[in-house]
Amino acid sequence: QFRAASGETLPLKQEQVRLNGHAVEARIYAEDPARGFLPSTGKLTALEWPKGEGVRVDTGVESGGEVSPFYDPMIAKMIVHAPTREKALDNLAAALDQSIVVGPRNNVGFLAALARAKGFRSGQFDTGFIEQHIAELVPPADTIDKGAVALAAERLLLADQARFAPLPDSDQPPSPWDIADAFQLSGVRATKLPLSADGSPVVADATYKATGISVSVEGALAARDARLVETPGGMVVLRHGQQIKVVRRDLAASEAQGAGGGTIRAPMHGKVLAVFVDEGAKVERGQRVAIIEAMKMEHTLTASIDGTVTELTAVANSQVAEGAKLMVIKSEDAGSQ
Repeated sequence: QFRAASGETLPLKQEQVRLNGHAVEARIYAEDPARGFLPSTGKLTALEWPKGEGVRVDTGVESGGEVSPFYDPMIAKMIVHAPTREKALDNLAAALDQSIVVGPRNNVGFLAALARAKGFRSGQFDTGFIEQHIAELVPPADTIDKGAVALAAERLLLADQARFAPLPDSDQPPSPWDIADAFQLSGVRATKLPLSADGSPVVADATYKATGISVSVEGALAARDARLVETPGGMVVLRHGQQIKVVRRDLAASEAQGAGGGTIRAPMHGKVLAVFVDEGAKVERGQRVAIIEAMKMEHTLTASIDGTVTELTAVANSQVAEGAKLMVIKSEDAGSQ
């Protein structure tokens, strides 16, 4: 660029450049498409990229690294080459499906859906394409893949069996009382496993059969095409680009949280720019209560219920982690919402 700016000519003329197939680049970002593409931060618990002819991944991070709120949240660039544009898009979507990015929320699933979108593939798109087709490209934030959660529940139950199974070198005779599954004298053994899937309460139904455990969530059986990554205290399951953190639900803690109601938490790691309420203030649902900034993006927080601010931990100009409690609003009703 400096040499061209100083007057030197380029080594090739345009007519000397030969086309060789098509290449498509996808930029993988730590952001949450289901929440307006808000930037996401945190530790990259697992990071694996597909390998093969025509696929290149340029990245400057690795598993165990940290995506901070202070720099651009791009994780990698994936470039796919193929003889035709359609084949390049096919291969890009497949490569994104095979990618494992666990930790911060990311746009891998969104990019795969975009590569498969009919209008995008046919070239019938403009700068408003994503906004116009967002419902097709991004699952709603409250949509949980029940089959994927069922697979995570199954793995958690199998881990329990392995933990309580008798030692292989034990000299004690086998006993039905220390068998690794759910022993029962009569009938079909079934149990329920309370879980939290991305913070939402979910109950998995498990039935113990002669062939093993059968697990379902609201009728959806464990999805065999999902991929699991173990994390401290639970599992992260990936399917169709969606990343779901599944942990055992502490019922006592859930009840306490439910009784609190109106808790406002930081939607992302960032800086509290402003707090518009004081402790003891009366607020109305939808009222602006604070602003958080991360990666040059501002996000306004609003009250979820009518009530009174009974607890305030948010402080202007302070850094907060994603999920940190900023304030608690108690409902005006006799009972908490």
